Amino acid sequence: MVMAEPFLRSLRASLKGELWGIGKTSAIHLYNGLELFDRFIPYDKKGFLPFLNAVESLKNIYFERAIMLPHSFRSALLFYGAHVKERTGYARNRRGFMLTRQVPEGPNPEPTVEHYLRIIDALGSRRLTDTPTLSVTADEEQRFDERHLDINRPYGVFIAGAQYGPSKRWPDTHFSELADMVVQKTGMDVYILPGKSETAIAQGIREGAKEKDRVHVKDLDIRELKVCISRASVVVSNDTGPRHIAAALSVPTVVLLGPMDERYTQYPNFHTHLALKDLPCRPCNKKTCDRDHECLKGIKPEDVFKKVEDILNG
Repeated sequence: MVMAEPFLRSLRASLKGELWGIGKTSAIHLYNGLELFDRFIPYDKKGFLPFLNAVESLKNIYFERAIMLPHSFRSALLFYGAHVKERTGYARNRRGFMLTRQVPEGPNPEPTVEHYLRIIDALGSRRLTDTPTLSVTADEEQRFDERHLDINRPYGVFIAGAQYGPSKRWPDTHFSELADMVVQKTGMDVYILPGKSETAIAQGIREGAKEKDRVHVKDLDIRELKVCISRASVVVSNDTGPRHIAAALSVPTVVLLGPMDERYTQYPNFHTHLALKDLPCRPCNKKTCDRDHECLKGIKPEDVFKKVEDILNG
């Protein structure tokens, strides 16, 4: 939800009352240090009973307005069931009847940042920025230093997984080759930071590297991830969430862009460097490639290293 930050900052500035958030506990830590929310309601468990409990909790607070950033039917049903008087969002997934204000959509693909900022326009408020920014707090720094004394700068970070699906993953062998290049030619260690259920992927990349003693796998929570990325000299990432965390923390980031249409993730940022291969079949926006995955296989490790080298020299 990094790309929601400009929307949240603009909304925060326009409100006279309190701003509450509801969602996964990990999500709120992403915004630590920004002072966006007055309170946060954790909603981590899936299932019918946790949903009913969340509806009941919201109903007892008597919110005046709800704004739904997710496009899911469930998110609209949550506030509809809680009898929130004003409900604003996009009328996707047949949920328009549950909204009191439907945000108009443009005819063409648009950046997610812009997509959220259209809600600010619909509310009659003023946009403050269109560039996501995150912060690392002193408490997060101290917590990280107490837990990870073995991580010393300078180092590079690899984000080798992709929650979206396998079509977004650069080949593991390419990551292994790049790790060796980074270690041998820059003298930096490499830290691979896996997401949920991605540790085996990261370990496989490490095992495939010749310099495995200087290629490390670190399972970090969201607060530790922010600190680790913020201290990196460079990040190489699949087209997935942590790439936006890195950019929002002003860390130079090489993004391995495969099947997705880059128009959805564009916003003003000098820290993002795209690596892509132009093919007639991309962008296809598919979760699983039904061809030979050449959009990512065709991005060679030596070409990515050249971008890394340019960044480090710059």
